[in-house]
Amino acid sequence: MSLAQQRIADLERDIEGLKEERTLLYRTQGTNAQRLLDLSDKMRENEERLRQQELEIMDSHEALRRTNGKIDDMQAALKEKDGTIQILQDEMSALQLEIVQIEERCLRLQSENDDLVKRWLNKMNQEAEKVNEVTEELEHIKRKSAALSPRMGPAFFEDDHFFVAQSPPSAGGGAHAVRGGSLAPRSAVGKIDGRMEEVHSIALSTNGEMLAVGGQSNTARVFDAETGESVFSLTGCLKGINHVEFSSDNTMLLAASSDHTARIWKLDTGRQWKSLSGHIGSVMTAKFNLDASRVYTYSQDRTVKVWDTQRGLCIKTLFTVSSCHDFDLLDSVGSRIVTAHMDNAIRVWDTATGKRLQEANLHKEQVMSVWASHTGERILTNSYDGTLKLVDARTLDVITVMSAPGYRPSRNWARASLSPDERFAMAGSIDGKLFVWDANSGDLVRSLDIHRSAVCDALWHPTGMRVYSAEKSRYILMLH
Repeated sequence: MSLAQQRIADLERDIEGLKEERTLLYRTQGTNAQRLLDLSDKMRENEERLRQQELEIMDSHEALRRTNGKIDDMQAALKEKDGTIQILQDEMSALQLEIVQIEERCLRLQSENDDLVKRWLNKMNQEAEKVNEVTEELEHIKRKSAALSPRMGPAFFEDDHFFVAQSPPSAGGGAHAVRGGSLAPRSAVGKIDGRMEEVHSIALSTNGEMLAVGGQSNTARVFDAETGESVFSLTGCLKGINHVEFSSDNTMLLAASSDHTARIWKLDTGRQWKSLSGHIGSVMTAKFNLDASRVYTYSQDRTVKVWDTQRGLCIKTLFTVSSCHDFDLLDSVGSRIVTAHMDNAIRVWDTATGKRLQEANLHKEQVMSVWASHTGERILTNSYDGTLKLVDARTLDVITVMSAPGYRPSRNWARASLSPDERFAMAGSIDGKLFVWDANSGDLVRSLDIHRSAVCDALWHPTGMRVYSAEKSRYILMLH
């Protein structure tokens, strides 16, 4: 091969190499152009993002400015409220001092009241002794009179009228007088027609002159406790009445009704004064405190409500854990109450806070009623297990257990009571018998088979000299 041909071959190889380099450069140029386009897009996106961030920063600065303004306003308001709080704290301190002074006055008044109660009890004891002496003399005179007038018979009653005995009872009869003035009844001397198909509750006025009756009828009836004559028929309830109670000054009557309300009537006019609405179940029991400034109600909705009597407004609601049958106040103010429960327990509550203070399972079956002594120191319970128990209200320890063969309370209406001097306990049975126990020893004093149906309620007259017992089927008996 000649030198020229060799040179041409080398040049051709160089040309081919250059072509390949050119092709590679074109490819690289295309790749770089695409990358440049991608970078341009990213740069535009970053510029847009930066613009948005600048706008957000501007908005944040504006929000920060507004927030700082609000903080300044709130700090000014807080400073003003701090001043108000200081004023309220000063007023609270003054009120606390006033409360302390009021509590001291209340303690003094309570002490004076206790002294007055003791003096009153002593006076009643003296009067009872005098009455016993007069009774003995009267019995002596009546025995002589009976010897001269054998036709004069003992006390009696008929279905639709009330009668008072005109002659002494037969030998061994008569009431059993005890020291302290209360009587353990021996026989019925009169009957009052409750004028309703079924009686649920009775109540005596504190002066013993009026007897109130509530029952299946939606009318509460008030009778003269001496003569049995009707005094008032108080209307307004839409369903039956489960409990009745007089105010301590005997100017008002309170009734708990199955229409979910409690109602108050003024006895000077016989007109309804207040209707206390707020429960969502039948109201089973209703009580006044001593000055009638508060009313306490229990309903099947498992609540006890405290009411301002004057305004007719509920001011406190207590939730009682389980269903109740009855409750009672443990002091004259109504600061503590005791409730009787279907889960066999009794519970003590603080009505101001709604807190449960004490609880005791005293019975084997549900507790039908509770009765607080006038001093608030003892509680009488009545249970479906056939026992009554006298309980220390401070400790809920059992003092006395009372029972008797054949005693069985009615499940729905079975209230037991203490005599005014707290020497006797009394309750009625489902078979119509009335049982009386010595509350201190627990011994049965006597049982009286005098009713035709279950005994739902039994009360002593405030003097302790008579007893009123109600049977479910319409009638209330007066006993000596």
